Amino acid sequence: MTLFDRKRALGILNDATARLTARAYIRQISREFSLTPFQAKKVLTSLVQSQDVDYQDLYGSTYVMESFSKPVRITDRFFILPPDIESVAGPNDIDIRIVAGISFGTGHHPTTRLCLAALDRLFFSTGASDHLQGCKAGDIGTGSGVLAIAACLAGMSRCTAWETDPNAVSEACRNVAANGLENRINVIHDIMTPRDLRLSLVMANLRIPTLKQIASDICSILVPGGYLILSGVRAWEMDDLKNYYSTMGFSIDWEREEKMWGALTLTKKP
Repeated sequence: MTLFDRKRALGILNDATARLTARAYIRQISREFSLTPFQAKKVLTSLVQSQDVDYQDLYGSTYVMESFSKPVRITDRFFILPPDIESVAGPNDIDIRIVAGISFGTGHHPTTRLCLAALDRLFFSTGASDHLQGCKAGDIGTGSGVLAIAACLAGMSRCTAWETDPNAVSEACRNVAANGLENRINVIHDIMTPRDLRLSLVMANLRIPTLKQIASDICSILVPGGYLILSGVRAWEMDDLKNYYSTMGFSIDWEREEKMWGALTLTKKP
């Protein structure tokens, strides 16, 4: 059996700025541990068998991705795991149960992780939790529903989740049910349109042209002093996004980047 440092091997995958095919991952394992390609392939096989990584077919190629067939800690508080897997969460942790599917928001992508990190910070590392407990949220482009679920599990009373992709709508509803939140999360198969809503938290993990396009609509549904979490932007687009939303009456509270993607937490000025 080939001996290797499992944490270092997974670190190669987690630190990569782009998706790695199986062949590319084997090459990097070989370099990292000074192994032959045959030995490096055995390392990958071991990681698959232990359910640390999995293969994902995407755009006609096969990539190696972190596996979510067992609980995976995404932030200090949030775990993502399948519905039928036993929890390993501690008393202060929060499980988000996600059924494997094709919708965006499984925890693989840096922007999902960044949004969950923003929620973790907002609820558990700032005084915002006192203002948000029992209030209403909105998730624009909900995908798998992961952010809406996380927000409600963290303390929001209800969340409206908009999504235009019918497959994502179906998967989001299934994930909402898996977390027992059918009475608190309303998944709407439609674009977000301004209506008589007063939300204390809005989340949008979308590309920058869309984030700019819906900025005025977000302003109309977010209460003064409300919080906004944005992601889906490249690191080099962050300054543009910050400047744009600053002119819309928002202050920047927090920002973080991961693998050339960025996220922001903002507050709507009174």
